[in-house]
Amino acid sequence: MTQAHTGPIKRAVAWLTKQTVLWSGLIIGIPVLLAALWIGILFWIWDTPEINKEFQDPANAKLDRSEKGALLAEAITYQFRRRLNDQGNWVPNDLVIFFDRNAACAAGIKGEPGGIWYMTTEIFEVFADRTARIGGSSQDDPRLTNAAKKFNYDPRRWGISWLGGADSEHEYALGFEDFDAYVSDLRAGDAVSNVRLDDLAALLTEVGGQNGAMDKIYSRLNDAEKVSPKERRQRVYSAICAAAVSADTLAVIRSAYGTDFEQDALAALDEAVKELYRVSQLYPPVVLNGEDDSLWLVNHARNIAAIMSTAFDPILDAARSLPGGEVAR
Repeated sequence: MTQAHTGPIKRAVAWLTKQTVLWSGLIIGIPVLLAALWIGILFWIWDTPEINKEFQDPANAKLDRSEKGALLAEAITYQFRRRLNDQGNWVPNDLVIFFDRNAACAAGIKGEPGGIWYMTTEIFEVFADRTARIGGSSQDDPRLTNAAKKFNYDPRRWGISWLGGADSEHEYALGFEDFDAYVSDLRAGDAVSNVRLDDLAALLTEVGGQNGAMDKIYSRLNDAEKVSPKERRQRVYSAICAAAVSADTLAVIRSAYGTDFEQDALAALDEAVKELYRVSQLYPPVVLNGEDDSLWLVNHARNIAAIMSTAFDPILDAARSLPGGEVAR
């Protein structure tokens, strides 16, 4: 009789044990899987600015003047083009809050300029205005002038031309058509690259000078404790991406036009490029979209600002070493 009842009891206990293990696994496993998925999504949606080794190649110094000008143009716009073409471009960044870290690099949110968009348009405007004169005259290449205007179009109007006015996606595409035509002609010997020493000084001053493009991104980091955690995050993301554009530009100035600088200035540029690329690779999904520890986030912004600030003096020292660079400040 005891044995007759032992079988069913053992089976019941075994069944309950299996169910306990199963449901315990589900209870523990599902959150773990969701957490892993969340981390994976964070890695996917954050497109860390890419370092292009070509921009730092010492062989760039041996290129002819046209090739150097083309490479500099491509370096200034490299992150901008990547952001437009990769990771689903900017469409979700303007519409879904979940993607605000990418928007802070691209379009910007609530008045905060997008790091990549802002740095590219500011530096490119100097490049277009000074470094591609037709025949060395004061006349700019109209294609670069037009591209600069198109790139400056409001990035928050992505894909909404049906509301009236132009669509920024369309405007940027037109800008790159003119840009690519100029670069193609430049490499074919049918366009002019007139990058003089004072032009290099002007580009360096725009990147690292007081009230220059990077200085404005930097100042927003210093004011991070005065704004909400969300805006603080956006400023951090924006600075990381702005540093990438600055580093690309400086890398080509250093590698392609290094013979125009004194040795001390070259060492200064090397230091600036290293520090800015360092900022560009600071991986920010650790700054999550939930509630932030405000003190930690403020400290994070300050640390990035401190690294960025180490690049300013080397950049300006390099600018001042060039004819026409004495006004750099």
